[in-house]
Amino acid sequence: MLKLSHIVIYTGKNVLLSWINPRTLYLVMCLIKIVNNQLLIQPTESIISHNQFKPFIALCFGLKNTRVDTWQSPSQIDIEEDGNARITIERKRNGVRLRIRNLTQNDQGTWKCLGFDQDGKSFSNTLQIVVKVPITFISEPIQYAELNSVVLIKCRVISNPSAEISWFKGQNRIELLPPNYEQTNDGLKINRVSSTDNDIFWCQADVVETGESKDYQIQVVLAQAITSSKIICSSPCAVEKRTATLICEASGNNHLIVNGLSKFIVRENRLIINYVDQTDSGRYSCHAFNDFDQKGQKTEYILNITIPPRLSPIPQIEVNFDENFRSKQVGFICRVERASTESLSLEWLYANNTPVQAIDDISIDTTRLTTQHLIELNFNPIRREHHGNYTCLAKNLADAISTVAQLIVRYKPIFIEPKMTDIYSVPNYRTIMKCQIDSYPPPVIQWVKMIQGNDINQIILEDNDPQVIDIFTKQIGATLYETQLTYNPSEEDFGLNFECRANNSRIEKHSITLQRAEPPRPVRIPEVKPNSNTIELNIQPTLEFGGLPLLQYIVKYEQVGVPNSFKTILFPVVSNQSQTIEIKSLQAASLYRIQVAAENHAGQSVFSTPIQAKTFSGEVPQFSLSNTSCLDYRSCLIKWFIVYDGGSKISQVEISYATIHGNNKVGKWSKPIRIESQATEYELKDLKSKTNYIIVVRLFNAAGHSEEKIRITTNLISECKIGCRSKPSVLIIIGIIASIILGAIIIFILLILNRALLTHYNYRNPESSPAIGRRATDDE
Repeated sequence: MLKLSHIVIYTGKNVLLSWINPRTLYLVMCLIKIVNNQLLIQPTESIISHNQFKPFIALCFGLKNTRVDTWQSPSQIDIEEDGNARITIERKRNGVRLRIRNLTQNDQGTWKCLGFDQDGKSFSNTLQIVVKVPITFISEPIQYAELNSVVLIKCRVISNPSAEISWFKGQNRIELLPPNYEQTNDGLKINRVSSTDNDIFWCQADVVETGESKDYQIQVVLAQAITSSKIICSSPCAVEKRTATLICEASGNNHLIVNGLSKFIVRENRLIINYVDQTDSGRYSCHAFNDFDQKGQKTEYILNITIPPRLSPIPQIEVNFDENFRSKQVGFICRVERASTESLSLEWLYANNTPVQAIDDISIDTTRLTTQHLIELNFNPIRREHHGNYTCLAKNLADAISTVAQLIVRYKPIFIEPKMTDIYSVPNYRTIMKCQIDSYPPPVIQWVKMIQGNDINQIILEDNDPQVIDIFTKQIGATLYETQLTYNPSEEDFGLNFECRANNSRIEKHSITLQRAEPPRPVRIPEVKPNSNTIELNIQPTLEFGGLPLLQYIVKYEQVGVPNSFKTILFPVVSNQSQTIEIKSLQAASLYRIQVAAENHAGQSVFSTPIQAKTFSGEVPQFSLSNTSCLDYRSCLIKWFIVYDGGSKISQVEISYATIHGNNKVGKWSKPIRIESQATEYELKDLKSKTNYIIVVRLFNAAGHSEEKIRITTNLISECKIGCRSKPSVLIIIGIIASIILGAIIIFILLILNRALLTHYNYRNPESSPAIGRRATDDE
């Protein structure tokens, strides 16, 4: 259906009224605009509405003999041609284009296109831009109001064109009317809050010009004070994708009012937030009241969501290592993709969870930990020892997570041990040869017997060979392998090389020469310790013991001068170090001739040079106690004199003592006091005063021990039975002090008597009083 519009045209005094269709009207208006303006703007509408943050262009062109100069902003600033600016002009063949790359509210207003004709006459045309801003609410979803108070429910609306604001309450959207509810620029004012206001409020915004309409839900909670309240967050608190529990604690039997979404669960005084995310961060309030305090109290808690760390995968690094060429530098970067930065830490660990140390060409770069949340592990240069897995561990208050970086270093097999090149054996004696090899990738290990003749022949040994007892290979480390050949050599095998060969595309060899073992060298006897019925020998084998471990020592001995006393004893070898052996059941005070030889699987050594040792006579020491001196009533010095040591060295001295009670009853003995064997005196301390003691001294040697006893007595004046040193008595000291005090008293009394007699004499002889009076005056 065609719609008609009317147009009124003034022609002098007459008025023409006509009905035309809109398309014709638009053409007529453009014609009038062209007649009255020398500059034209596209789009042709004089008022343009455009969305905020969107690009915008407009073209201005002139009629014949008219040229466009520039555009002018609403703030009267001429726009310059700048391709990098947000607002610029572009000169085209048919005019000047205005380009606004990102339209903002500051760009709203009247824009002018400026130009001039060939005579220099200025022209202009205008374009009004209206920047459309969608409805945006600035408000808190939960707001609190105190009962019977005046409160402002805040809800600020930003839009362009301006929005019309309406307020509703409840699920049924009841319209709010004065006088209790007043609408302000910043929200809704409630003049008197009642219990019915504990509800949902709707802030509704409508823009008639654009037809846009939105509403915002606000939960109003009545806040009633209480004497004391607090909110605590149970640990671990607010970890992302977990459950957070806020506990509201208040004095008295309070009731908790919390409204929220379905993910919030209220159980008594606990607010449980399921599957926490960052949108749950913010301020939480607990409102508690009880029957005694109807006002109640509001407690707030700022909940900060802690995000567990998440690490980026670390790609595997694989390098080929050759000791003949300079190695390159490689490194890993451990990056945190997402995490809470509070208490965030990164560290590198070895496979055994110990921290990586910056040694052996390994360095750790932490310079970008704070800014970019990453840490580097560098190897410069790369070495074969660097092969393995490295763990990057990230920790913060929420969690600890790790990722593994694998460094694969391919290198030639390396022989580790044993370092020896010769092994000794005898025919038909089981021989064990070992090799340890470090290699990556895992090697193929073989044992090869090298037979030398005109040509070198190689025989790869296998388990089914008659002389091979066993071939065993195992992995003992991440890149460490051990192989063992157990072989039964024949006479023809001595002097041949047995080769341990490892192949991982590169070959490493190690040769071990099988040598015939020899009997051990003669042993040394550096120390001999004779006793009454035994002789101890310290046997020291030579460092060269024929290549095979020693089996036993052969000891032959005889009593000098006694026919048919020759004997032989075998002692097993405990180790290849020095060993002490003991020849028992010998005659006391007798001289013996002794020789020792060592034996291994290759045979027996030559006997050592004969040594002679005489056993002791087998008597105990003989000694006597000398004078005992009591230093004071708490200690006494005991001395003894050794008459004869019994033929053997005194090995130990012991002293014991006990108290003697009435009727010579001996009390409990003290623990034996052991002192040096060379000592000939000892001071007993911490004795009791006025007490009788019995003291026993024992001397030990190889034959046994002997003992001597002595009695002593201590008392208050430090007297003992034998030779005590004198000490001043306490009574004497008290008598001296009393004499000094008494003498001072007597002198004082004599002075008083003398003064009294002198005064009486002056009274009886007045002629001598003037002199005395003068002296008294002088004294005054």
